[in-house]
Amino acid sequence: MSNFVEDNLGMKTSLSVDTKQRILKILLEGPMSLGEITGKLQIQKSAVRGHLETLQAEKAVESHFKIERLGRPRKIYQLTENGRELFPRKYDLVLSLILKKISETNGQEETKKLVESVADDIAASIKYEIEKSGNLGNFEESLKILNSVSNQMGFASSIGKEDDNKFSIQSKNCIVHKVAVSHQNIICHGLHDRMIRRSLDSDGKKPGFNVELKDCIALGDSFSRHVVYKLDDPISE
Repeated sequence: MSNFVEDNLGMKTSLSVDTKQRILKILLEGPMSLGEITGKLQIQKSAVRGHLETLQAEKAVESHFKIERLGRPRKIYQLTENGRELFPRKYDLVLSLILKKISETNGQEETKKLVESVADDIAASIKYEIEKSGNLGNFEESLKILNSVSNQMGFASSIGKEDDNKFSIQSKNCIVHKVAVSHQNIICHGLHDRMIRRSLDSDGKKPGFNVELKDCIALGDSFSRHVVYKLDDPISE
């Protein structure tokens, strides 16, 4: 017997993975017991239990005991937020439509200001982490913290050294790719560039760093690369 099946997209997937996907879809209906899940799958209870243990280890499923009026408490399984994120969610589409509507209503400049304010809020959180670590003013250590937060956000970023005074932040993933393709200037410069610069600036009114976008996923490159360097003589914006 083959160990592979074709899913509804025509892609080959292992029976084990397919069963886990079926369990996740079943739990999308609501919390259920092992017996209820087994009844819907029509396979051995021990196999379902094994898949549920794996999904719990992957933090896609969680369990709790439900006290019944009669009999022993039942163990109930349900999707975690991580589990729900495995299903398609059109964040990019919704965000792109929101930006389009704001731009149509208030104009391109107001849309850019709104996105920049979001970048400033994110930067303020990153700067707080830098200050808390005691590395405010330490360029390289601040970059490491910025890079760590970028990875937590999903950018899959890493730091490289361009020369003695310049560093680069290379991001292999764009967390709002579809939106960036439609609104490249607003997202790539108004959000990403600004977030990096504001995170490193010690004074928001006097930028001490320059950020240059050299490669951009939204423009067709395989990664985005921001070159960051300290300004010798900061000037007012």
